[in-house]
Amino acid sequence: MEDKIKRTLSFYFSLALFFLLLPIVLAYSLGYKIDYHALRAYKTGIMYLKSQPPGASVYINGKERKELTPARIEELKPGTYRVDVKRDGFFPWQKELAVRPNMVTKAEDIVLFPLTQEIKKVCDYDVKDFIISDKNYLYYMTSAGLFRSSLDGTNMKRLSSYSDWPEMIVGKKFSPDRDKLLYFNKFHIWVIYMNLDKSLVKGKDSVKVEEVLTSPDPIIDVHWYSESRHIVFVTDKYINVGELSGSEGERNIVILYKFNASPKSLFYDEASDSLYFTDSTSSKDRAYLYRLDLRQNFFDQLMQRLKKEFEIRYEKRDSL
Repeated sequence: MEDKIKRTLSFYFSLALFFLLLPIVLAYSLGYKIDYHALRAYKTGIMYLKSQPPGASVYINGKERKELTPARIEELKPGTYRVDVKRDGFFPWQKELAVRPNMVTKAEDIVLFPLTQEIKKVCDYDVKDFIISDKNYLYYMTSAGLFRSSLDGTNMKRLSSYSDWPEMIVGKKFSPDRDKLLYFNKFHIWVIYMNLDKSLVKGKDSVKVEEVLTSPDPIIDVHWYSESRHIVFVTDKYINVGELSGSEGERNIVILYKFNASPKSLFYDEASDSLYFTDSTSSKDRAYLYRLDLRQNFFDQLMQRLKKEFEIRYEKRDSL
């Protein structure tokens, strides 16, 4: 009789324990965790961390985890966590990441930069300025002339003995045909002509450096027209186009547009030879965005303007 009572009590105890633990087991199997202090269940989230280089330690809210990157950290309570990724010899990475229920929060682009950087001197000359071409060449404007080398500084070659570089170069741009390089400051524009016939350069030089334009107004930006024989230069007053053929003072320069107020922003679309700019009807008015399409009938319009200017000059000369 006593054994029967014990078996009965054991059965009902086991049954009660089963029904008591069943919600907890089901909650865990469905991605829930139990907060026993608040007596409520909540869905967990996952955090995935991937670093370059891998094998870095992970700290969540200041506590180190056993996982190393790439790390998948599961059963995290929804909320915001301060995450630190550290590895000896590298700068640490830190960020706040939000974990959401039943979702994976990813940080896959963690780059750890080394504490010791590799820095190599590329050129021993006094460099005034430099530019890198899309053909993986470095061009140096130095006190000893214009040089070209590979990107690592090897295969150094002097292209020109020219060394009269301006103190402040605002911009530098290769022409679309990659045979010319322009650079400019506030009032002057120069062009370096590459791949010239040897008869057109002096001595052992293989390139020619020439000042092609002096502007009375401050230059904001300069762009190559797609055929590489004209430049579009913008000052605080005008949008101009100038041809490269001829010598300074004899080149044709046309004013395409006069600003009402100095432009606040500019963008030149090389694919369509279109200039986007802002202007207003007065210096105090709101700024509007405009587009000047240079390719559409550009040379027809340019020749008409040049023809009119020539006729006016010819008439004035005859009247004298």
